[in-house]
Amino acid sequence: MGKFGDLKTCRRQFLLNYFSEETTNVCGHCDNCNTQFERFDATIIAQKALSAVKRINGKFGINYVIDFIRGSNSQKIWDEHKLLKTYGVGADISKDNWSVYFRELISQGYLQQIEEDYLFVSLTEKSSAVLNGSEQVFLFTIKEKQEKVSTLVSEVSHKYLKGLFEDLRKTRSRIAKGENVPPYVVFSDATLIEFATYLPFTTDEMRKMSGVGDVKVDKYGADFLNEISKYCELHKLESRMDLKLPTRQKQPKSNENRLDTNRLSLNLFLQGNSIDEIAKSRGYVRSTIETHLVKFIPSGEVNLSDFVTEEKAKIIREAIVEHSQNGELSSVKEALGEEFSYGEIRAVMASL
Repeated sequence: MGKFGDLKTCRRQFLLNYFSEETTNVCGHCDNCNTQFERFDATIIAQKALSAVKRINGKFGINYVIDFIRGSNSQKIWDEHKLLKTYGVGADISKDNWSVYFRELISQGYLQQIEEDYLFVSLTEKSSAVLNGSEQVFLFTIKEKQEKVSTLVSEVSHKYLKGLFEDLRKTRSRIAKGENVPPYVVFSDATLIEFATYLPFTTDEMRKMSGVGDVKVDKYGADFLNEISKYCELHKLESRMDLKLPTRQKQPKSNENRLDTNRLSLNLFLQGNSIDEIAKSRGYVRSTIETHLVKFIPSGEVNLSDFVTEEKAKIIREAIVEHSQNGELSSVKEALGEEFSYGEIRAVMASL
């Protein structure tokens, strides 16, 4: 289904071939046949991707290769891989765009995904021609997503708001690039809009904005307060915190709240923090953070290898099949003994 959704060629042809009815004819009527997609010479991009797969010389999934090629500081990147020349050669391309390029390289046969205990990416017979420069690769141009800005920005009457909002976005982009995270991990657009609308001058005032907690104030507060202060001094503006309505009393935690806390742990993990560091900074025990993170194993945002070696995972899978009843952990843990943690067992269960 993922391949079908990403398809840029005839959809009917794809479906017929998938169900073993080989055809080279295109229908001329599907959305792809009626759309002209712009292509570009992506030989260098392809060489970077193929070289990365070749250099790390192992069974690694696409997400790992992308993190490696972008020079991620994540602890999941092997230390010996960080010494390779290919490490970080694709830092100028976003993670989302690399994902698209890798899927296209797979669809065109320059890479392949092999499934054993998990999906990993490897070279094909076509790879060598690209690596030695004897074959060009053309990929489809990616349409850059336009970040939606709240109607508050376009409709607010305060004439200085838009300028400050753009300055705050630049600050956010700089910080996000330095930490190798998406901009929204730093602050969302909605939070920046509140900064530009109410003009907080202190950390206490900043905490009253939506999406701002103690951790973010400690990490990013000074940069944004400095930007707001400079802008207000230049344009002779005063704080507008008197316009800020008091926040509603907190409601009991809902499923959405729990999803938010899971996502916060994930974001910290993707920034390169260890599970113990996340637990300490968030005031939780290690097992709670492990429970948050394993929820993202099925989606591929977290790798099983981040929690357990493949050798142990194989033993755990066998124990789950033999001893687990209705997904209970205790019987599996009892069968495996002290050498296996609940976190490892949860991770393998999530991968299944």
